[in-house]
Amino acid sequence: MDDFSNLDLEQTLADMGVEVHRWMNLTNRNLHYPGEKNLHVRIQDYCTYEMGPTSTANIWYAKKCAEEGYDGIVHLKSAGCTPEIDVMPVLQRIGEEYKIPILYLTYDTQTGSAGLMTRLEAFYDMIEMRKKVN
Repeated sequence: MDDFSNLDLEQTLADMGVEVHRWMNLTNRNLHYPGEKNLHVRIQDYCTYEMGPTSTANIWYAKKCAEEGYDGIVHLKSAGCTPEIDVMPVLQRIGEEYKIPILYLTYDTQTGSAGLMTRLEAFYDMIEMRKKVN
Protein backbone atom coordinates (compact mmCIF):
# COMPACT_ATOMS: atom_id res chain seq x y z
CA MET A 1 0.00 0.00 0.00
CA ASP A 2 1.21 3.47 -0.76
CA ASP A 3 1.83 6.09 1.94
CA PHE A 4 -1.43 7.92 1.30
CA SER A 5 -3.57 4.75 1.44
CA ASN A 6 -2.07 3.50 4.70
CA LEU A 7 -2.08 6.89 6.47
CA ASP A 8 1.72 7.10 6.27
CA LEU A 9 2.11 4.04 8.49
CA GLU A 10 5.82 3.47 7.87
CA GLN A 11 6.74 7.03 8.83
CA THR A 12 4.48 6.86 11.89
CA LEU A 13 6.21 3.69 13.06
CA ALA A 14 9.64 5.21 12.38
CA ASP A 15 8.65 8.27 14.42
CA MET A 16 7.83 5.88 17.29
CA GLY A 17 11.36 4.45 17.06
CA VAL A 18 10.31 1.24 15.32
CA GLU A 19 12.59 -0.31 12.73
CA VAL A 20 10.46 -1.19 9.68
CA HIS A 21 11.27 -3.99 7.26
CA ARG A 22 9.01 -3.92 4.22
CA TRP A 23 8.92 -6.86 1.89
CA MET A 24 6.09 -6.29 -0.52
CA ASN A 25 7.45 -4.29 -3.40
CA LEU A 26 8.57 -5.30 -6.86
CA THR A 27 12.10 -3.97 -6.51
CA ASN A 28 12.79 -6.03 -3.38
CA ARG A 29 11.37 -9.19 -4.93
CA ASN A 30 13.39 -8.85 -8.14
CA LEU A 31 16.67 -7.71 -6.59
CA HIS A 32 16.92 -10.12 -3.68
CA TYR A 33 15.14 -13.19 -5.02
CA PRO A 34 15.45 -12.97 -8.83
CA GLY A 35 15.89 -16.68 -9.49
CA GLU A 36 13.24 -17.99 -7.15
CA LYS A 37 10.05 -18.44 -9.10
CA ASN A 38 7.96 -20.25 -6.50
CA LEU A 39 8.00 -19.25 -2.85
CA HIS A 40 5.25 -21.79 -2.15
CA VAL A 41 7.84 -24.51 -1.59
CA ARG A 42 9.05 -22.57 1.46
CA ILE A 43 5.61 -22.48 3.10
CA GLN A 44 4.11 -25.79 2.06
CA ASP A 45 3.89 -26.80 5.74
CA TYR A 46 1.36 -23.98 6.12
CA CYS A 47 -0.44 -24.03 2.76
CA THR A 48 -1.43 -27.07 0.79
CA TYR A 49 -2.32 -25.00 -2.25
CA GLU A 50 -0.83 -21.95 -3.91
CA MET A 51 -2.71 -18.91 -2.61
CA GLY A 52 -1.45 -16.45 -5.19
CA PRO A 53 1.87 -14.65 -5.43
CA THR A 54 1.13 -11.83 -2.98
CA SER A 55 -0.43 -14.05 -0.34
CA THR A 56 2.31 -16.64 -0.64
CA ALA A 57 5.00 -13.97 -0.32
CA ASN A 58 3.32 -12.46 2.75
CA ILE A 59 3.14 -15.84 4.47
CA TRP A 60 6.74 -16.65 3.57
CA TYR A 61 8.03 -13.30 4.81
CA ALA A 62 6.04 -13.49 8.05
CA LYS A 63 7.54 -16.93 8.70
CA LYS A 64 11.03 -15.64 7.85
CA CYS A 65 10.62 -12.69 10.25
CA ALA A 66 9.36 -15.00 12.98
CA GLU A 67 12.32 -17.35 12.49
CA GLU A 68 14.74 -14.41 12.63
CA GLY A 69 13.32 -13.26 15.96
CA TYR A 70 11.53 -10.05 14.98
CA ASP A 71 9.54 -8.45 17.80
CA GLY A 72 6.24 -8.25 15.92
CA ILE A 73 4.53 -8.25 12.54
CA VAL A 74 2.06 -5.72 11.15
CA HIS A 75 -0.12 -7.13 8.39
CA LEU A 76 -1.83 -4.53 6.17
CA LYS A 77 -4.64 -5.14 3.74
CA SER A 78 -7.40 -3.35 1.95
CA ALA A 79 -10.93 -4.06 3.15
CA GLY A 80 -12.44 -6.88 1.17
CA CYS A 81 -9.13 -8.20 -0.19
CA THR A 82 -10.02 -11.90 -0.27
CA PRO A 83 -6.49 -13.29 -0.76
CA GLU A 84 -5.21 -11.33 2.24
CA ILE A 85 -8.22 -12.37 4.33
CA ASP A 86 -7.27 -15.98 3.55
CA VAL A 87 -3.72 -15.29 4.76
CA MET A 88 -4.85 -14.27 8.24
CA PRO A 89 -5.45 -17.79 9.68
CA VAL A 90 -2.05 -18.88 8.41
CA LEU A 91 -0.40 -15.86 10.00
CA GLN A 92 -2.22 -16.64 13.26
CA ARG A 93 -0.70 -20.12 13.18
CA ILE A 94 2.77 -18.67 12.56
CA GLY A 95 2.22 -16.22 15.41
CA GLU A 96 1.23 -19.01 17.79
CA GLU A 97 4.05 -21.36 16.78
CA TYR A 98 6.79 -18.72 16.94
CA LYS A 99 5.27 -16.69 19.80
CA ILE A 100 5.32 -13.50 17.73
CA PRO A 101 2.52 -10.94 18.01
CA ILE A 102 0.76 -9.87 14.83
CA LEU A 103 -1.27 -6.70 14.36
CA TYR A 104 -3.81 -6.86 11.54
CA LEU A 105 -4.68 -3.53 9.95
CA THR A 106 -7.48 -3.26 7.43
CA TYR A 107 -7.90 -0.05 5.49
CA ASP A 108 -11.01 1.32 3.82
CA THR A 109 -12.42 4.75 3.11
CA GLN A 110 -13.55 5.07 6.73
CA THR A 111 -10.15 4.41 8.31
CA GLY A 112 -8.98 7.36 10.39
CA SER A 113 -5.59 8.29 11.79
CA ALA A 114 -6.75 8.48 15.44
CA GLY A 115 -7.89 4.85 15.50
CA LEU A 116 -4.73 3.77 13.74
CA MET A 117 -2.52 5.56 16.29
CA THR A 118 -4.38 3.94 19.18
CA ARG A 119 -3.84 0.46 17.75
CA LEU A 120 -0.17 1.11 16.91
CA GLU A 121 0.59 2.53 20.35
CA ALA A 122 -1.11 -0.41 22.08
CA PHE A 123 0.79 -2.91 19.89
CA TYR A 124 4.07 -1.11 20.56
CA ASP A 125 3.42 -1.04 24.31
CA MET A 126 2.58 -4.75 24.31
CA ILE A 127 5.85 -5.60 22.53
CA GLU A 128 7.84 -3.47 24.98
CA MET A 129 6.17 -5.21 27.94
CA ARG A 130 6.95 -8.64 26.40
CA LYS A 131 10.62 -7.67 26.11
CA LYS A 132 10.74 -6.76 29.80
CA VAL A 133 9.15 -10.05 30.85
CA ASN A 134 11.30 -12.24 28.62
